[in-house]
Order: sequence, then C-alpha cells, then structure tokens
Amino acid sequence: MSMVSVIVPSYNLGQYLPETLNSVLAQTFRDWECLVVENGSTDGSLSIVNEYAAADSRIVPVVFTENVGVAAARNRGLELSEGKYVLFLDADDLIAPGYMAAAVEALEADPSLTVVYGQAERFGAETIWDLPPFSMDTMLARNCLYMSCFFRREAARPFDPAFKAGFEDWDFWLSLLEGVAEPRVLQLPELCFRYRTRRNSRNRGVSDDALVEIRHRLWEKHKALYAKYFCNPLETVEYRRLQSSFRKASRWSLLWKLRLLHRKLFS
Repeated sequence: MSMVSVIVPSYNLGQYLPETLNSVLAQTFRDWECLVVENGSTDGSLSIVNEYAAADSRIVPVVFTENVGVAAARNRGLELSEGKYVLFLDADDLIAPGYMAAAVEALEADPSLTVVYGQAERFGAETIWDLPPFSMDTMLARNCLYMSCFFRREAARPFDPAFKAGFEDWDFWLSLLEGVAEPRVLQLPELCFRYRTRRNSRNRGVSDDALVEIRHRLWEKHKALYAKYFCNPLETVEYRRLQSSFRKASRWSLLWKLRLLHRKLFS
C-alpha cells in the first residue's frame, strides 16, 4: 500500500499529459501510486498512459471506454485508491518536485490537519490568479482551494455528478470540510502547484445563470455549514465577476474618450 494516491482524470488532454505525469515522477517523495483515469479520450491519451505504466508500475491506468464526466472519473479513482493521503491532479496541471514530501510531512506531524496545500501560480492563457488565503468565510463565498490539495482519504466524500456545469471541486471541499468539527487547513510557504489556464476550460465558460443555479445547489446541500459560518457578500464569486465587469467597462470608457480626443486633434 502506497502512502499517497495521485488521481489524474484524463480526457483529450494528451498534448499536456506527459508533462503532468513527469511532474509526478519527479517527486522527491517516492512512496506513491498514480491512478490515471482515462475517460474515453479520442486523442491517443490512452497510449500515452499505457506507455508510462509500462515504464513505472506505480502508474496505474483506469479505463472508461466513454466519457463519464470528471466527477465520476474522480470517484472511480478514489474508490480504487489505497493511499493514506490523496491528491487530485488534472491532466494538464503540474506539481513541484517537493510538494508531496512537504505535504506528507505536515500531515504526519499534525493529525488534526484537514487539508494541506502550497503556494500556486497560473500559467497559460491567463496568469493572474485572485486566490485569497483560506478561511471558512471566504470558502463559503467562493472556492479558495484549488483541486490539487492533499487530504486524508478516510475523510473524502464522493464528487456530486449533479454539478455538470462546473464547480464540482467547490462542492467537494465543502463536503469534506463539513465532515470535520473544526477544519484546519495549512498552506505551505513553497510554490507547489502550477495551474494551466485554457480558454476553453469549463469554469471559465460558466454563465451567470448557471452560476446562480450552482450557488443555490450549494446552499441547499450545505445549509448546516452556511448556518455555522457567515460569508461576506463582497467576497462572493458573483460580486467579483461584477467588479471585474465594471473595471473592464471603465477601461473601455477611457479608451473611447482618448479616441474622441485623437479625432479632434488630428482630423
């Protein structure tokens, strides 16, 4: 039995998958298994997974012949995992070589810790990341934990397939934290995680109407947790979106005024 189970749901991300698996292989902590849940890809991803599995027995392919969705894929990986600690890693993201060692050391030293994660950065289509420090108030307002945090497998709850539009990771963390009387979350000082942003990623494409439905589902499902804590409405993802829209509108307004001035001066 391995100390850590890394679960990688994979669907048509073959161009990024080798880099992701190489970041797992590069870990200084060696006692791990990596379950790659191949979710019916049509881009040759399964061949890549099988190639890595043939080279290192710690990499274990879990194969679906058709796409069952990311929630079901992660749940299957969780069911088959054997590690004391679990890390979900999307097939296009990266972890730093020392992440696993630092997280395991922290979790082993303090059994009261619920979640351990590190500093993170975005790369790809968008690099700015408004990821606030963890607090339960903020967590209820908007998800401030990325998916690739370490937690104890015994504390895990299954992903809810009802969150088809996205934010199933937010629901997952709320469910896990809800099961602990006094959640304790530790953020490591080191840069541990690199999140790849793509223009066609699911959460970026969630409409405001879909977000309203997701928010209502979260409230209904986690009423006890929302009743225990009170979140600041100004920290909500809805408010952040509105704030961002106003900033963009202000920039466009200034640009429009500059264009008018240019026309007056040079026409």
